[in-house]
Amino acid sequence: MAIHVGKKIKEEVFRQNMSVIDFAKKINRTRNVAYDIFERESIDTDLLNKIGKVLNCDFFSMYSSQKEYLSDSVKHFHVSESGVPYGKHAEQIIALQQQNQILQSEINYLKKIISLMEEKKAPKSKKK
Repeated sequence: MAIHVGKKIKEEVFRQNMSVIDFAKKINRTRNVAYDIFERESIDTDLLNKIGKVLNCDFFSMYSSQKEYLSDSVKHFHVSESGVPYGKHAEQIIALQQQNQILQSEINYLKKIISLMEEKKAPKSKKK
């Protein structure tokens, strides 16, 4: 079964609730090019690597999991880049990033409430 990498990229962009414009900016492309990428059945490896970094997804694993590569006689390469959250933990990292954003907004909201309460509680200056 052939892999349509553009469809997989599009699915991941929308799963992460990322706009096409934001996605395009993050990969240094235009919005039209981003839509073109979604239609591609194959893609340049450098661009796929860049997209993988932006989306925290290992799109190359789709190819290596094909049954043609599952043989013991196939040589596997393991390249690790420090700081790149690829692999089986990518979904967990994305979920934690989203949770972190939610918690940051809650913290800002609570700080605003505290500020308003302190203003209300502050003693008013006495008139002489």
